[in-house]
Amino acid sequence: MTKTDSGVAVGRLSDRVEVQELLKTTGENGTAWTWETVRKTWALAELMARPNVYSVHGLGAAGVTFTLRRQPLDLDSALYWRGQHCLITAIRPLGRLYLTVEAALVVLSQCRNPYTGEIFPAVMTEKYVRHEQLEPMAINTYQRVLVAPKAVRLTSGPLVEVDGVEWPIITPYELDPHKNEYELRRTVDL
Repeated sequence: MTKTDSGVAVGRLSDRVEVQELLKTTGENGTAWTWETVRKTWALAELMARPNVYSVHGLGAAGVTFTLRRQPLDLDSALYWRGQHCLITAIRPLGRLYLTVEAALVVLSQCRNPYTGEIFPAVMTEKYVRHEQLEPMAINTYQRVLVAPKAVRLTSGPLVEVDGVEWPIITPYELDPHKNEYELRRTVDL
């Protein structure tokens, strides 16, 4: 195999990857956001040895590094590889012809804002679980972080439905230019 100036062996880009963009549709049932494939490309995919931290306030996930030819791609895009949604966390040029893209392998949750009816995909990650033994009962406190695309805005106080379960929104973190994070908390009696 011949190598390019960036050291990438020609022909090693053997993994089929779909580049996805967040698209908005408006219909009779309201607004819906979905990840749609805009093109397919070839890449070299390598699993990372360390977790990819995609949320400042939650836990990281398994990561993958892609090497692919230069193309229009930014942190608002996503990749779909081997049936897995890949949340892009870093893009770096590699020579003149290639990009190195780091992504977190995540599971998308179907979310709905009960007040507006807006439907959107987001990633739920764990933050904190606490068990408290009270007499004669016990309670568990679940804290999660919902990582949503930047186009989705929620306000603290109301509920958000994540995979059919309603969660109160405690704190919004909206300073990141490419995503919004929302801290959710639920207390369950045992």
